[in-house]
Amino acid sequence: MSRRVGVIIPSYNQGQYIEAAICSVLNNRKHIDIAIAVMDGGSQDETKDIILKYQEQIDVWCSEKDGGQANAINKGIYALPNCKYYMWLNSDDIYESEYSVRKIVEYAEKNHLEVCYGLSHFIDNVGNVIGEYPVEEYNYKLLGKRCFLSQPSVLFSRKAYEEIGPIDEKMKMCLDYEYWMRLAQKYKFGFIKEYIGATRMYGETKTSTMQQQHLKEAFSILMKYYGKIPMHWIVAKVLSDRPNYILNCLPKRVLMILLYPFRKRIVKKCIEGNVND
Repeated sequence: MSRRVGVIIPSYNQGQYIEAAICSVLNNRKHIDIAIAVMDGGSQDETKDIILKYQEQIDVWCSEKDGGQANAINKGIYALPNCKYYMWLNSDDIYESEYSVRKIVEYAEKNHLEVCYGLSHFIDNVGNVIGEYPVEEYNYKLLGKRCFLSQPSVLFSRKAYEEIGPIDEKMKMCLDYEYWMRLAQKYKFGFIKEYIGATRMYGETKTSTMQQQHLKEAFSILMKYYGKIPMHWIVAKVLSDRPNYILNCLPKRVLMILLYPFRKRIVKKCIEGNVND
């Protein structure tokens, strides 16, 4: 049966948060036709018990070892083949309100958009708003400087997914950023000035290992799609590698000037994996 929108919830060991994510989608289903796929990577915590609690309201679910988040999202889309639009909601994120999905779908349909995005908040581990994601009006060049789209607030069509191809399963940290870049090669994105999703920020999302992986992937895709790395990314890389007091005290503009002659070397070492040279 055709459904208006499919929402995929990729998950792994997020038992603390996944119930809020599932309920967030179910609340949105009150106002728009949604198919739900919960794709769990074989969690060892309470995740499966929570999925079973809601299994009668979930269209497709599994709890088995997978190839990571991108693989889980692709599996979810494959399992919901007849939807007009898709979104994915990480299992530690939520929608801003029970009308979020309806708002963005109706905006896409009214404006004949294949891709669109909205505003987004940052929330803490208990769901309190702690900030606002720096979303901006769509600009292809700006996308090559930073990711101004917040993943839980992005919607894309089945047509776009089929034309652009699946989420890149080699990506572990920048799978959304890479996908936005790929979509941007073909489509202009619509921007609805409404709060759609909320991204959860807490200690486990900010580890140094994750930051290093994020920078490596970001450098790689920026070179692929834009052919250059903005200096503020290079400064972030150096500060991540060498978090010493003197460097962190220098103004970012001064660091950009000092590092400019070494930018190609820094980019090459990051992409090749020599993260600490």
